[in-house]
Amino acid sequence: MTTRVTFICSNKALAGELLSTSAAGKGDVTLTAHVGSARTLLSVLQKEQPDVVMLDFPVSDELALQQIESAVLMSPGIPVVLVSPDASLEFLKRAMRAGVCDILPSPILGAMVQLAVGYVVERKSITSRFTEREGNTLAFVPVKGGAGATFLATNLAFSLAAIGRRVLVLDLNLYFGNASVYISDKPAAMSLVDLAKQIERLDIDLLDSSVLKVRDNLHILVAPPLPYEIEVVTPDALGAILALARRQYDFVILDVSRNLSPASIAALDQADQIYVTVQLSLPAVQDAKRLLTVFEGLGYGADKLKLVVNRLEKNGAIRIDQLERATQMKVHNTLVDSHEAVAASVNQGVPVVRLFPKDAVSRALQEWALALSPVSVKAASKSWFKGLTSQS
Repeated sequence: MTTRVTFICSNKALAGELLSTSAAGKGDVTLTAHVGSARTLLSVLQKEQPDVVMLDFPVSDELALQQIESAVLMSPGIPVVLVSPDASLEFLKRAMRAGVCDILPSPILGAMVQLAVGYVVERKSITSRFTEREGNTLAFVPVKGGAGATFLATNLAFSLAAIGRRVLVLDLNLYFGNASVYISDKPAAMSLVDLAKQIERLDIDLLDSSVLKVRDNLHILVAPPLPYEIEVVTPDALGAILALARRQYDFVILDVSRNLSPASIAALDQADQIYVTVQLSLPAVQDAKRLLTVFEGLGYGADKLKLVVNRLEKNGAIRIDQLERATQMKVHNTLVDSHEAVAASVNQGVPVVRLFPKDAVSRALQEWALALSPVSVKAASKSWFKGLTSQS
């Protein structure tokens, strides 16, 4: 299979030199060189869809890094490697947050084509090994309505997809679930109920035809438009769907109503992590204690239950340490209150990390995604990125 390597060079002379001195057109490598900058990246990713892009980045520039970040979010799954003279730790961390997979020292040389090919081969090998095992199942459960669990589930799913992971969201609020509208305006042809009604012929093709495809690597199995025939979603049916989904996706994210049913409990039994989502109010803290007690009664241990504080206010009446004392559990993750950005995201049906990539909530979601599934980095003698990640 041909490996397509695209270089974006800062000047015409460099592009010409690359084409003349590299192994372009030889063997199984196709090399394309463009004269451009970070502004060119999105167009190249979307039009050419290469296997890897190496971007000449002679001068550190915040606006250019924002353009890179936006391009990577809009075209996930394609490795972007910067070639830069800047070896500062600050620049390397900023580039990592922008979604860059690796950084190599400038100048761009023809020999870097082989590095790029090796990077793609290793990435495909890692992806193959990753998909041979079962994917991770993450469940989001709110302690009260309006806690923001659906927003977090769908936007974390988008953030995982943005770093190249294959993700399925399962909307288990069978009465009035609407997870898809948080990140897509596409209509769904089938729902979880429709799939469960055909459970006897469940296979990969049926699952694939039942999901709403937000993008190539982000799918949603939606709740029914009306709560009819939801009794067909039995624990056995849901268990079979989840077992198949775990083999097809890197992450299966469950959006679970706090009104637990036998089917949703069967799904939670299969979850690797359960994120109990809470806002810091007295009623929410009380409900968190009750829900955690129920989960402990179901045999879910501290390794499985994770407390997530959403919409954290700087000077709120209830503090995190008070929540931890009340629940006897440490808070796993916090997301600050960013009302305008989140409200705009929800009302437009556009993921917050795409709409406002620099917002604090977007940053937290991107960091969460990277913590769950770190971007694989090619080890190279002249790459600084491995050293950076070992320090951070």
